[in-house]
Amino acid sequence: MNTTDWEIHRLERAAVRLQSAETVDNGLPEVPTVEAILGIANGAGEFEWERKQALADIESVLYRKKAGRAGEEAVEQTLTEIVFPEGSRVFRNVSLLIRKGYRIEIDVLILTPSFALILEVKNIAGTLSFNEEEGKTVRIRENGEIDEFDCYVHQLDRQISGLNQFLAIHRITLPVHGAIVLSNQNTVIKKRPETLPLIYRKQLARYFRRLQTADLTLSETAAHQLFGLIGIRAMSADEQPLCTEMNLNPLMFRRGVLCLGCNQRIQAYQGRGWYCRKCKLPGREAVRQSVEDRLILIGPEITNKQCREFLMIGHRAQATRILKSLSLTKLGEPPGTVYRKLGSGRLEWAES
Repeated sequence: MNTTDWEIHRLERAAVRLQSAETVDNGLPEVPTVEAILGIANGAGEFEWERKQALADIESVLYRKKAGRAGEEAVEQTLTEIVFPEGSRVFRNVSLLIRKGYRIEIDVLILTPSFALILEVKNIAGTLSFNEEEGKTVRIRENGEIDEFDCYVHQLDRQISGLNQFLAIHRITLPVHGAIVLSNQNTVIKKRPETLPLIYRKQLARYFRRLQTADLTLSETAAHQLFGLIGIRAMSADEQPLCTEMNLNPLMFRRGVLCLGCNQRIQAYQGRGWYCRKCKLPGREAVRQSVEDRLILIGPEITNKQCREFLMIGHRAQATRILKSLSLTKLGEPPGTVYRKLGSGRLEWAES
């Protein structure tokens, strides 16, 4: 799962946990609790407006991420048509910390022995105008609606500047180029940017050929050093829990083990284990996903008590078995034991 797909997965899990709660599937007639009557258990009451607003924000970001992913896939297809010089590497979704407080995110970074090329991929429909002086990119939709975005040119300029600083810090000399790439061939350009190139996806191969030169700026040793530096950061960018990243209240999220088919809360049954009576699906993966939800939404560490509270299970021993069965690093001794997920990406079952 690449970085963009993982970001989409995190947002999708947040959306599931922000949806209105379902009645727990226990096979018994529903008896409303005091919390449910007061509107606490299902996210109503004091959190209802906040939850709905958070869900709307998450869905808006998720829509843009999915559109961006579709654009990146189209550009990736075009990249397969390019013959890269020997010793070149293509990195996707690179996150580089230049210095404290200054991080750049790059959609596609192409490193060759002669130059570096940053591609800022945009999947957007309508008519675009670039106003660099005001720092705005304006889009007019087919229905006449007008949207304003932070200037794409300024975004790319920031990435180029950041990469130049990154190279200077590591004493690597390499020219850095950049281009805004429109993945939608039907996008109309009313006013083009003045300082940086804007191309359609199908123009990418031609643009790349124009940049190529026989001069080799990067030695083989420096190339290996740079590939290593970028590769490490491409695979292990720092990841904040979504509550921190998007300033979300953790109390808004639904608790319990949620079925991966219907998102309804399920329970463990004696002699059968975790099971969804509605979907007829076993719930082992739902347990793993629920622990992962707690880690990616609220924090990278989890205690036995936090596991019991989030999964809504009653027994300490049951929570211990679950946590020990997952690829989590155990830190400390009881009663101060915590389990930590290292790195980004899917939480896996521990090897038997």
